[in-house]
Amino acid sequence: MKRILSLLLIAGLFSACQKDESPFDKGPDERINETLASYEQALVSSPAGWNATIITGTGGLFNFHFRFNASNRVFMFSDFNQETAGTEKESSYRLKSLQQPVLMFDTYSYIHLLGDPTGSVNGGQNGEGLKVDFEYSLDTLYADSIILTGRFYGTRLKLIKSDQADLDAWQNGIWENNLAFLNISEILEYFKRFSHAGVTYEMLIDETSRTILFHWVSGGTLRTFVTSYYFDNTGLVLQEPLVNGNTTITGFDHFDWNDNNKTLDMQVNGQDATIAGATAPLRTDLGAPRRWWEAAANAGSYWISPTGFHVNGVDDAYHVTEVPNYYFTIFWPAYGRTQDNVVVDILGFVTQEIGGLALNIAAGYRPPNFTSDGRVVFPFLDVLTDVPPEAKDAFEKTYQKFSEAEGFYFVQTGASSYDMVAASDARSWISWVR
Repeated sequence: MKRILSLLLIAGLFSACQKDESPFDKGPDERINETLASYEQALVSSPAGWNATIITGTGGLFNFHFRFNASNRVFMFSDFNQETAGTEKESSYRLKSLQQPVLMFDTYSYIHLLGDPTGSVNGGQNGEGLKVDFEYSLDTLYADSIILTGRFYGTRLKLIKSDQADLDAWQNGIWENNLAFLNISEILEYFKRFSHAGVTYEMLIDETSRTILFHWVSGGTLRTFVTSYYFDNTGLVLQEPLVNGNTTITGFDHFDWNDNNKTLDMQVNGQDATIAGATAPLRTDLGAPRRWWEAAANAGSYWISPTGFHVNGVDDAYHVTEVPNYYFTIFWPAYGRTQDNVVVDILGFVTQEIGGLALNIAAGYRPPNFTSDGRVVFPFLDVLTDVPPEAKDAFEKTYQKFSEAEGFYFVQTGASSYDMVAASDARSWISWVR
């Protein structure tokens, strides 16, 4: 009897061990399906949806709000612009196993606006947009958040469960009102200013990277401060506050765009302020034009502009990017000399040909005149090449603008980047990089 009991106990123990190991008997397909099901359950389990943030490949932080349902539909808002902040868009999503669980936004949505390869859609470069993914590996699932990583650019997407107040802020127009700040791009002048606490501040906005460059004068010296910005349900927030003596500016709110005057009313630290255009710099950088010219000339190099001139509120106003095989606009200082030994600068269009890049469309300029008040004037010499009919209009308008008698101011925006602004009215400019 003892022997039989002992055998029964051993058999029971063996049976129990087998039962504990049974989860490992599931096949890989079954396990991945269970994982996908758990993620889908998480996505649809938040009644008020998810607050989401995306940091683009160009550095900007964008907010979204997602609501997923079990029918593979997603409803979203975005702070890309006022329309996307005020109009909820429905599109589709899928969860799929591609070696690991992947969330795919598989029809055009507000996320696709950021990643659209047509640069005019989002201000990014043609072919890449703002470098944002549409497919995301699901990295980590927490009780109230999900962390995801883009499969191509490595875009970081974070979802945090929202409450009803978060959803209401989107649905009731609070975010849309805050995005009225973006009307600042409708101010036609390059130079944009507001005053606060007795100080005038000049602002240069880069919407693709969501950064602001501030200039102001303190103690007779021009001060400069650069910071990233983002939006929330209170307004615009500076990533790093601007500190000027006893004044600290953390952001702006209560925006009201005046389309007749092209001005933007707002509040700064609870005080009213107005952003308006100006036709000249707050303090002209007298040496900037010569620095720009000599930086390339001394290196035997050149400056490029992907999209040509911005004029009266229109990017690529002369449609240079529509020239067949256009690659970029080029300015090459001290490119060569004439038969009379005069130094010649080159302005032209570089195109993509079968054998590679080619400079087949060009005009020549005599050495520039640097004025004592910080402008530069480019004396036109001649068109140096045959210009094909399909490029004639764009090129003529470009070199004629370049030849304006009033010349241009230069604003240094980075170690190897400048904006060249028409001194006539500051409503035309071109951005150069090297």
